[in-house]
Amino acid sequence: MERVQPEEFYEDLQHWRSAVNNYWSLLTPLIFSDHPKRLGDEDPFPPYNMVRNVMDMSANFGGLNAALLEEKKSVWVMNVVSSTASNALLPLILDRGFAGVMHDWCEPFPTYPRTYDLLHADGLLSHLSSERCSTIDLFLEMDRILRPEGWVILSDTMRAIEMARMVATQVRWEARVIDLQNGSDQRLLVCQKPFLKK
Repeated sequence: MERVQPEEFYEDLQHWRSAVNNYWSLLTPLIFSDHPKRLGDEDPFPPYNMVRNVMDMSANFGGLNAALLEEKKSVWVMNVVSSTASNALLPLILDRGFAGVMHDWCEPFPTYPRTYDLLHADGLLSHLSSERCSTIDLFLEMDRILRPEGWVILSDTMRAIEMARMVATQVRWEARVIDLQNGSDQRLLVCQKPFLKK
């Protein structure tokens, strides 16, 4: 079995500690901007019965899950490891006491529709384009497992994010691209699946 180096593990955790704070800063005003507030109430921090079930679609070491726990976010996380990833990753996630599974995102994910409040993926779009998987098929699968008014956060290269933004509009999600302003090619795509009335 391949071994994970302690330095890699530590760097991953540091990255996700910072990312979780950034995500919550982004999501808090978006989630609560259209919800009425009582006079004198502070905006509650998500999750507040808004984000409970999270899927990390490219979990790697489970760093997002660990950072959410450290921040005392009361969420349940399903960590999904690519079926082409190192054999050490899923056992590492399970040894940390986290829920995890291996999956090939070129295939449907075995779960009920509308299970998750938040889907997250870091670098998944670039990985799938190298595997020749269809981005539209991935988004349709994400749409199936995401609850109405649920959120998607994708982190990837500018090119992958721009393509994903166009696909997000095709599946009728509200989408915005966020420049991380750190001099890198990385961008965030933050999407919300609307509640559509017939």
